[in-house]
Amino acid sequence: MLYFFSKTIGRLFEPIGFIWFILLIASLRAYSKKNKAQAFFLGSIVLLISIIGGTKLPAYLLSTLEQPYIVEDLSVIPECDAVVLLGGGHSYNSKGVFQIELNGSADRILTAVELVRIGKGKALIAGGGMFWEKGKQQGEGKLLKNWIEAWKPFDQPVYDLGVNSNTRDEAINALELANKRGWKKIALITSAWHMRRSKALFEQVGFEVVPVGSDLQGTTALENNWSFYPVPHTAGFNHLSWYMHEQIGWLYYKLRGWL
Repeated sequence: MLYFFSKTIGRLFEPIGFIWFILLIASLRAYSKKNKAQAFFLGSIVLLISIIGGTKLPAYLLSTLEQPYIVEDLSVIPECDAVVLLGGGHSYNSKGVFQIELNGSADRILTAVELVRIGKGKALIAGGGMFWEKGKQQGEGKLLKNWIEAWKPFDQPVYDLGVNSNTRDEAINALELANKRGWKKIALITSAWHMRRSKALFEQVGFEVVPVGSDLQGTTALENNWSFYPVPHTAGFNHLSWYMHEQIGWLYYKLRGWL
């Protein structure tokens, strides 16, 4: 109970919690002054923020995208020609070790490396976006390549996909690499909530895809967090943002004819 209380108070001093509290006071003040229209409007915003930031609804929505792609035992994954790791688990940091800054989706990397280590792929292909170094565009995948080759967790080769603007670029660049080596079947690693669109893209360009979801943000929140916090937090907004991003992204890719 003390932990719950301390978390609740602490959230009042975070941006979302502070804004929520100010709006709550304003709505109560409007109600006390008989300004029902303003009180209703402000109260509705307070309620919406509370639902998004204080309940597990956003995590539940995100988990519905994750569930079809959760693999609890990596040993059941069939052997593939290559393991393809999409970007999103790291970024460039000129001051970091191996110039890498890991983020909350870094278990994508752990999952991919472990799959190759246990023999589920003949090679690891690292995707990712881009960064600027000495006036030139560089691919984030090469940062992982340098790191993995230095640590040597497995003997299989590591390739990077160069500069990519989106998941479709990663699919096209991966296909070009695969065609040169006769690869067809891949284990695809990305956040489970991003897998539906990613799997469809890679299948559309011609791959046989074995999806392996990781970065289970929604599922983890459902398992580990309190069911309700009186003061909202940013996590729920992140979960809802990822959920909406995937839904809109799916529609956008459909309209572009990529799926």
